[in-house]
Amino acid sequence: MKMMKSLILGSAVAFAATAGAQAADLPVKAKPVSYVKICPQYGPGFYYVPGTDICLKVGGLVFAEVGYYAAGAITTLATPTNQNAHDLAWRSRGYVSLDARTATPYGTLRSYILGGFQQVSGAGTQALANGAPGYAVNASAFIQYAFIQFAGFTAGTANSFFDFSSNYLTLSVASNPWAWTNVFAYTANLGNGLSATISLEDKSVTRVGNGAVIATQNVSSDTPDLVANIRIDQAWGSAQVMAAAHQTRWTNGDEWGWAVGAGVELKLPMLGAGDTLKIVGVWSEGAIEYTGLSGSPYGGIGGIQLGYNGAGAGFLDAAATPGTLTDASSIMVQYRHFWTPTVQSAVHAGYNSVSSHASLGTYAQVTQFGHSLKWAPVKDLTLSLDVLYTEVQANSVATDKVATWFRVTRTF
Repeated sequence: MKMMKSLILGSAVAFAATAGAQAADLPVKAKPVSYVKICPQYGPGFYYVPGTDICLKVGGLVFAEVGYYAAGAITTLATPTNQNAHDLAWRSRGYVSLDARTATPYGTLRSYILGGFQQVSGAGTQALANGAPGYAVNASAFIQYAFIQFAGFTAGTANSFFDFSSNYLTLSVASNPWAWTNVFAYTANLGNGLSATISLEDKSVTRVGNGAVIATQNVSSDTPDLVANIRIDQAWGSAQVMAAAHQTRWTNGDEWGWAVGAGVELKLPMLGAGDTLKIVGVWSEGAIEYTGLSGSPYGGIGGIQLGYNGAGAGFLDAAATPGTLTDASSIMVQYRHFWTPTVQSAVHAGYNSVSSHASLGTYAQVTQFGHSLKWAPVKDLTLSLDVLYTEVQANSVATDKVATWFRVTRTF
């Protein structure tokens, strides 16, 4: 019996020693380590960059779209005719966004970048400032936003502080002023949702002139636009009054033009959750693009392109020969209704008026009516269909078009 116990004990010791040796040869499993920490103070999607106190959010957007008569209406003032030989237009675009924020004793330090690539074919997207309608078939890279915000200051490429709210339609409309431009601005928070901003802005996208057409006009930039606004944001919605000073130069002199505007956006929960009504009006002299006349800062899908036919026949910020500024105004009403949480529609009515000096006899009126239907079948995916009617009356001759536009958008 003693011999049997000794044998069993010895075998157990040998087995334990062997198992221990084998266990020592196995790789040690590391404890899980959280390399990315969430930044809850800035909302969902923000994470600390490892080893720093910077909170970063990475996002993006991809859309593909196609439409007929996407340039809205293209006309030459002296002989208004349809010059759009490319009725069908295609565009695909991909965005990448980076939003970096850091807490400081003076408030949040933020830098934001939004840019990407696009492929365009068919109807062109030249700006009104280019002076004539055109067509593009190209692939290009672009930066839409690149700005820094700190202690109330904004510096970089951003929306003009003259702009108010966003366009409810996918197609650009001629009576909704908006521009991406270079700015150096300061915004003062006055409390209770009230703020005031003063901004120096690059006038490249608001200057309407063409030295090749009117040789006596100088379209160089030697002074920035001066833009200011007062804005209030409350539970009922938002409102803003805005103004801009814009220099126009020609060979024998220069003069300052101006634009003033007001906008209000009302929340209408009694009609539907998320429903809003927006009204914007702008009056200008010598700063006609602040009325939103071209539809977007670069002509844009759905934009208006008023061509030129000889010296003095087109609309510029000023008529160089008599040395007078061009008058322009616009009014827009948009309403957005949510039929269900995933289905919404928006209606648009807009009107622009622009006239040069009486001796030139050039004037135009732009009237637009539109509707947009959007459906989000799943989260972050939207399908939209827009219809936009545009009538341009130039020198007592009218042309009109109906643009249709379909877009599929995925955000992430």
